[in-house]
Amino acid sequence: MSKITRQDARTPGERMLLNEYTAFCKQRASRSQSKPRRATRRKRQKSEPRVKANGAEPTELPRERARAALKANPDATLTAVAKATGVSHGTAINARNELAAEAREQARKRKSYEKSKATMPERRQRAERFLRDALAHGPQRVSDIEEQTEKAHVDLTALTQARGDLGVVTSRANAGGVRAVQWSLPG
Repeated sequence: MSKITRQDARTPGERMLLNEYTAFCKQRASRSQSKPRRATRRKRQKSEPRVKANGAEPTELPRERARAALKANPDATLTAVAKATGVSHGTAINARNELAAEAREQARKRKSYEKSKATMPERRQRAERFLRDALAHGPQRVSDIEEQTEKAHVDLTALTQARGDLGVVTSRANAGGVRAVQWSLPG
């Protein structure tokens, strides 16, 4: 791209545009060479609540008020909760949805903790018995255990799950001049 000069600008309108463009380029060049400006506002810490520009309260507080009201009186209508806590109807809806999601999450966790060995699938129980018997006499090389697993027709996935259930300890040892990974029962 060739540089435009004053000689190329023949009409007064072209000269005026050229002058404005030149001034703009100079101004942009001077800005890029100057020091960057410092931020005038103090940066908010993560622990500080967010405040709206008009000085209104942080957005988390109204939702927390609505959540507390819904926990105290779960049978109340959303409109009644919104009026009592001084929040919008939408905030009350969001609070209700958050409480429902928390309840589902707690139920899911409670259900997973309540699973006992009796409800464990048979192949996983079998893998756990096999692993407990194989490691009863001390640490064993992983490759030896995997060979025995194939002979005993135990699924490798079930073996991995049983290993986690038993809390098998993995270590590296020098077995017969070869560094090998070993498994052993905890304790």
